[in-house]
Amino acid sequence: MSQVAPEKVGFARQVVRVLSWIIGVLLILIGLFGAISDPSGGSPILGIGLALAGLIVLPPVVGLIRRRAAFYRPMWVPPVVSFVVAFVLAMVGAAVGLPAGTGSGAATEAASRDAGNAEERAEQVAEIEGLVTEGTVESTRSALRKLDHRRFREDVAEGGSLRPLFDRATAAAETAKVRGEVNGYIARLNETLPKVEAVFTGRPETELVINLNLETLDAAARVLRDGEKFASDPEAREAMAKLRRTMVQKQIAAFPAMRAGYGAIKDQAVWENDMDITVQGGGNRTIRFIAGMFAANRNIARFEETVRPVLSQMRFRRTQYEWYRGSAYTYYTLETPGDAEIGYWAGSTFTPVPAPE
Repeated sequence: MSQVAPEKVGFARQVVRVLSWIIGVLLILIGLFGAISDPSGGSPILGIGLALAGLIVLPPVVGLIRRRAAFYRPMWVPPVVSFVVAFVLAMVGAAVGLPAGTGSGAATEAASRDAGNAEERAEQVAEIEGLVTEGTVESTRSALRKLDHRRFREDVAEGGSLRPLFDRATAAAETAKVRGEVNGYIARLNETLPKVEAVFTGRPETELVINLNLETLDAAARVLRDGEKFASDPEAREAMAKLRRTMVQKQIAAFPAMRAGYGAIKDQAVWENDMDITVQGGGNRTIRFIAGMFAANRNIARFEETVRPVLSQMRFRRTQYEWYRGSAYTYYTLETPGDAEIGYWAGSTFTPVPAPE
């Protein structure tokens, strides 16, 4: 067994003793200062823990522990173990929220935090109220998104104080959506009206003019068809009525002119084929085809099948076939609408668009 010089052992003990006093006193002072200066949160329990650790490190206490626990070698074990145990106990106490968190300082800070949160919540609710009052599609959707935040979601779901605001935001969003659809439809009506006003009512000299007229009137009728669900809105109803009046005026003037123009254009085109085409009758609603080929019924049937879709869209009422002027003739009756009737064509089928009731 090795021998340790008494002088060295004594000197080392003196150094440890001095350091223990210094560390112990510092820990006690720091702990007490922390507990007194900041009585909120976990500071008191940490301060007390540090003070306790400092007390255990003091030489008299260390000596007592050494005698009780028989820790004679090495000499630094008792103070280190004492400090670690005390500090760990202090940290555990702060973590589980021992009585340090119940002091008047903690209550004051908690009350201050609650007041700040209540003020912030009130500001956010006021902002949501403003978005709902604004009443646009964007603002109401924004209000609903804010109410879906985790801070408000539970209150709304459980029927709390924010539930009425959520219900108003939902209703406002639906109203704004409908209003947006109505406004969009009115914009379509306003865009269509100038196109109808531009329909040519004179006698056309080319088929292109006829086709443009027919396409414009057909498209306008489809726009009116789409307004059935908006007819209860006064502004939409007025815009629909204005477009309808304009269409009727244009159709009454344009269809007879288109039929007369079509007969003249086609008559000139088939002159070399020894065919004559004339348009006659009230409102130019009968078209006559005169050619030697129409002596055969087979040719009449094939020709009728070819021209019927175009003639129907121009609202001819009768087609008549002769193999020479004044000969016996064959005719077909076309079930077409009156010139003032508004509707659109899908193939050879006409769908009327009546005025809303």
